[in-house]
Amino acid sequence: MKYESGVIISFLVIVLGIILYFLFQESDIAVRMTARAAGLLGYFFLFLAILSSEYLASIRKTFGRSFINVHHHLARVGVALVLVHPITVAYQFGLSAFLPVFYPLAEFLRLAGRPAFYIILIAVLAGIYRKRIPKNWRSVHALNYLAFLMVFIHAWLIGTDLQNPVMQLIWISMALIVVAVFIHKHLISAPGRKKGRK
Repeated sequence: MKYESGVIISFLVIVLGIILYFLFQESDIAVRMTARAAGLLGYFFLFLAILSSEYLASIRKTFGRSFINVHHHLARVGVALVLVHPITVAYQFGLSAFLPVFYPLAEFLRLAGRPAFYIILIAVLAGIYRKRIPKNWRSVHALNYLAFLMVFIHAWLIGTDLQNPVMQLIWISMALIVVAVFIHKHLISAPGRKKGRK
């Protein structure tokens, strides 16, 4: 188990190192660097949170009981960074950075991070208050997948750091993995879980 945990941690550290390397390749003013860092790392940590939700049982076996809440820790960091990104953008360009744009379609896609911000907040609140809405919280919480893909589109279209082929490959890989996790967890495994409950 120690070997597996070492491989996983090493791989994630390498990916994180690559992201940070390309982040600092293009120097910028402090506020823009903060916005870029929050956007890139927010995407990365949300990816880890989604991935950990799929393999939580395996994570506990690999890392031990102290890592059973790893999903929640990763989600907290991801959400915090997702909050920092629009705040720093709003500091530069005004509060319009918080206003979603739905038309035309091209503009909606370019600024898809704005509605994704609110979708993530709704999904997170569903997780926090899951005991109050036990029947529906999972469906609402699953909106994180939609929000993640919207953030991907937003970053792909206007992200400063997504001009590099290596970063593009990393971003596409994470998006495809998230889609695969959604299909496995909510379309393939979910019907079996429901039958098991009956």
